[in-house]
Amino acid sequence: MDVQILNANSLTHFFGVRFEFIDTGFSTGQFNMDFDIQRTNDVSEGKALPMFRVYGWKPWAVSLGYNQKAEEIDEELCRGKGFDIVRRPTGGRAVLHANEITYSVVLNLPDGLTVHDIYREIHSILLKAFINLGCKNIGFEKSQTDFREHYKSSGMSVSCFTSSARYEIEFEGRKVVGSAQRLFGKTLLQHGSILISCGHEQIADVINSKNEIIREKLREYLTNHSATLEESAVTSLNYDKVKSTIFNLLS
Repeated sequence: MDVQILNANSLTHFFGVRFEFIDTGFSTGQFNMDFDIQRTNDVSEGKALPMFRVYGWKPWAVSLGYNQKAEEIDEELCRGKGFDIVRRPTGGRAVLHANEITYSVVLNLPDGLTVHDIYREIHSILLKAFINLGCKNIGFEKSQTDFREHYKSSGMSVSCFTSSARYEIEFEGRKVVGSAQRLFGKTLLQHGSILISCGHEQIADVINSKNEIIREKLREYLTNHSATLEESAVTSLNYDKVKSTIFNLLS
């Protein structure tokens, strides 16, 4: 685990004077979620600095939203593919964490700022990092999915990457980063998946459905509604390269 204390500089208005940039590398789904929730507790109790963390998943894992029904994912099929299953402390829908870099931010919500302000600010930082990586035609989604209607759609709503909220980062109209938040008192946890290359679409293989048509529709929907950094940069990227670009922007 690599931990570096950074001065917030232009980010002081929401990080405070100092925060920690942490790279925990590749770990199991349970470790990753436990780390985020433990840090949230520690920041809430004044035992730790605010955090910006990056991490990966080994093995690949399906994470379920806090209120999502577990039966939407077939546990036996996941075992057969070697996928972990874990529940996130935040909301949203299922994600297959594959060829990605995941980020998490923990901080006490500053006076005068809302969770929506933090969401926008974090995504602004990420967008600048992606542009520095050489990504083209990438920017913010300005509209928002009608989630009530979307969640009624059979099979399509199981995955986080089939819908977009305002200030999501997209490439040519397709979602690149899937983020979620939860406020614990005054302490905010925000984390999200940054798609580096393909793999996440394999969640269609482990949804709890015996209807292959639904699986194929989900694969197609994910292809049409999600995109990777490699697509927008038209070059090979990896965890370390993306991490370094984010770190350089924050430091």
